[in-house]
Amino acid sequence: MDEVEWMPRQPKAEDLRVGLISWAGSYLTFETYKNMVTATAKGLGRRQFECDGESPNLQIRSANGCYLAQRRHRTILADGHPLESDTFFRMHWNCGRIILQSPNGRFLGIAPNGLLMANATIPGPNEEFGIRLANRPFLALRGRYGYVGTSSEHDLLQCNMDQPDCIHLLPCRQGIYHFQAQSGSFWSITSFGTFRPWGKFALNFCIELQGSNLLTVLAPNGFYMRSDRSGTLVADSEDITRECIWEF
Repeated sequence: MDEVEWMPRQPKAEDLRVGLISWAGSYLTFETYKNMVTATAKGLGRRQFECDGESPNLQIRSANGCYLAQRRHRTILADGHPLESDTFFRMHWNCGRIILQSPNGRFLGIAPNGLLMANATIPGPNEEFGIRLANRPFLALRGRYGYVGTSSEHDLLQCNMDQPDCIHLLPCRQGIYHFQAQSGSFWSITSFGTFRPWGKFALNFCIELQGSNLLTVLAPNGFYMRSDRSGTLVADSEDITRECIWEF
């Protein structure tokens, strides 16, 4: 009998949990009564949501194990199942704030009674939600050419490293984070859109999810952060290209 080489089993990554924040600053939560989704929570608590799927469509699973789904009268309930077409929402982003479009083409927003509904034909501030990563206090980013990290041979952050640097996430406003380096200093950006890891002041970075383990980063200069073939990390892209997608 031929020998069989047993490969060590890789542990499954913990599902990404997020808090969705309304324009008024309250968190979305599901109510056990009729599985309604409301914007009434003051903090993350236990009723967070898990992201599942790849861009541009997204499924959102609530803490009761069911998926958010569009139901009668444009109501959004947390009673959907994985294969239901009504559980897939299209993602749009606006400077770190997510806009969710339901299968009927309307956009999710908060009704006057606090319920999550799919009412709007054109999205406005009421249809934008902030994202708070509940179980990702830091990031290790891998792009097309390798990991994001520092090198003793360069004073700029690189994107072709064999090992990643840990990026500590400091939540700021809704959907906005400060990036803190391993040394405790902050990421800074040069006039050329490159980065150094020893800034004195915290800058604003917008994280935009592109899947269950993929994201893009909108840098303080208004451009998307991308990996360059030269190995230097740079923020100079107006559009999301392949080099702008980061696994985390």
